[in-house]
Amino acid sequence: MTPELLIDLILSISLLLLAMVTLRQRTPGDAVIQLMIFGLLLALSWLRVQAPDLSLTEAAIGPGVTGALLLASLRRIGFHRPFPPPASLPFRAAASLGCGIVGVVLSWILLQSWDRPQGLTELAYQHLPESGSKNPITAVILNYRGYDTLLEIGVLLVAALSVYTLAAPVRGKAVKPPGAIFRLYLRMMTPLFLLVVPYMVWIGGYAPGGAFQAGALLSGLGVLTLLGPRPWPIQLRRKLLRASLALGFILFLVVAVWTWRYGDFLTYPPAEASKWILVIESSCALSIGICLTVMFAGCAGWLSEEREGFR
Repeated sequence: MTPELLIDLILSISLLLLAMVTLRQRTPGDAVIQLMIFGLLLALSWLRVQAPDLSLTEAAIGPGVTGALLLASLRRIGFHRPFPPPASLPFRAAASLGCGIVGVVLSWILLQSWDRPQGLTELAYQHLPESGSKNPITAVILNYRGYDTLLEIGVLLVAALSVYTLAAPVRGKAVKPPGAIFRLYLRMMTPLFLLVVPYMVWIGGYAPGGAFQAGALLSGLGVLTLLGPRPWPIQLRRKLLRASLALGFILFLVVAVWTWRYGDFLTYPPAEASKWILVIESSCALSIGICLTVMFAGCAGWLSEEREGFR
């Protein structure tokens, strides 16, 4: 057995075991911690199948931002509050059987299509020089399938606005102020985040990276800032950050309408495609970071305390 095959086998077995352990947790806090560990292993699995873009996104969104959102939400319901009693044994057996059948069918479909032609892959690579990006992932999400990405940004904006609208203060024990080590860490990491985020946007046109990865990193900085000694960064530039919340979606939509004159929505002329993609990615990275930070702030209870800052 080769080392690569052994690593894949260990990852596969670990994911299955960790999924079962996560489902068997009896308190939300333990389940969230197990889910975050599962996300880290899943990020490694994406890397093993040569999907670095998905690996970066999973590592940042899964155990990172999603974990922070879930932990902030647990402040409201309690970390050690037990889950409701499990369903009856016949129901669980039927659900397990259904999941097993779905897994077998999906595995059979995957094996049947293993040696078949790659569909639109060759066609996508042929038109890559005209797409405005040397990275095929960026070309797909911002050129070939730009509609999907526009809708995803819109859904994220609606989610952030919904969290802001429904946010309520957290009742219970106040959060302890950050210690000296955390303040030092935040002071040292902030410049690094501010350098890496633009780099991730820029490198997305050539290699793994792009708006979603950069936005997730920016939201990580936002979450750290919220947990730091100044727990509400929107106090600094309220109107600017309020505009940044919708900047990505609005600019994306403006570009879509502007490029309509070339034949259809998001149909870039080949000579200008790279510029339009860079503009869209830069604005979307900022909006993704702000939206995710606002969602964390709403779950943690800061939005309701500073709601007047948006008005």
